[in-house]
Amino acid sequence: MAELRIAILGSGYMGRTHAECVRKHITRAKLAAVSGGSRAPKLAEDYGIPCEATYEGLLNRDDVDAVLIATPHADHCPQTVAAAKAGKHVLVEKPMATSVADCTTMIEACKKANVRLQVIQTQRFRGAIARTRNLIAEGRIGQPRMFDGRSLFTEYVADASAWTADDSHGGAFLDTGVHVFDLMRFTLGAEAEKVFATLKTFGEARDKGLNAHVQVGFEGGVIAHHWMAYEMPKPSLANHQHRYVIVGETGIIDVDAYGKVQLGHDGEWTTVWEQPPIDYVNRPLDPVRLEAFFTQTQAFVDDVLDRRKDTVSGFDGRAAVAICEAAWRSSRTGAPVHLI
Repeated sequence: MAELRIAILGSGYMGRTHAECVRKHITRAKLAAVSGGSRAPKLAEDYGIPCEATYEGLLNRDDVDAVLIATPHADHCPQTVAAAKAGKHVLVEKPMATSVADCTTMIEACKKANVRLQVIQTQRFRGAIARTRNLIAEGRIGQPRMFDGRSLFTEYVADASAWTADDSHGGAFLDTGVHVFDLMRFTLGAEAEKVFATLKTFGEARDKGLNAHVQVGFEGGVIAHHWMAYEMPKPSLANHQHRYVIVGETGIIDVDAYGKVQLGHDGEWTTVWEQPPIDYVNRPLDPVRLEAFFTQTQAFVDDVLDRRKDTVSGFDGRAAVAICEAAWRSSRTGAPVHLI
């Protein structure tokens, strides 16, 4: 196979994001077709590709090798299973699914069909997080001991009619949590063993998981904590939407995932790297924003064509969902949940 022919399911903000990446920034891949959503015909017109009226029609195309799924979260499981049955490889947006059980169903379906399944976790491919992992792997802070994260916002979904406002898709905690817990696993290189959490919504919002404090115990004794809030009073805290501090035996890394990576070592702070500004609203297709997306999709393409090990596997996607699920269970029972 000289190139991977990719179809996109989903035509919203993320569907267009991925169409731009495949068409303009990825090698050995072709944008083959699109389906799903009221914006699909316009997306197809803009990129000069066929628009299929149904997902079944998309999967029946002989010129499609893989499907990139960028649809509402609760739809990922049945859509992945259908793609596997049609013999198509799958790259699915995060969260992989809304339950561990659905994640397992997806993994098993793709394994049975002998097709690849990978999960989009763009934070791994942002410059700040990638450099943080490298610093830890190089031993720049010694053995990691503590991890603290903050994701602080003033609101989750402004439009109450948007699908993201529907709890069936997992709500704010799942949407943000899979980012956070995946990058914990990724940077620390360890699996979560135990979760203790409190989730709470203070206002009248439908989403009942707008705020959370989650403690995670990892293999090797690392203790981690994440504070997520979507009900912060304005102006909230500056530079705390994606902020992480990793403490090791000999040093500290202070990470603003959309700002600076700073290394504290030998009594001094050094700026290791700084993320160029990203404007999600006014410049959504700016290569600076798209870099993490097309870097991961390129890895998926190369993994399939070169028969390499999965860069972000179904197991990785399920592990992040499992921590979110355990946090909800802990909050409801008031007891820690053991994962291993």
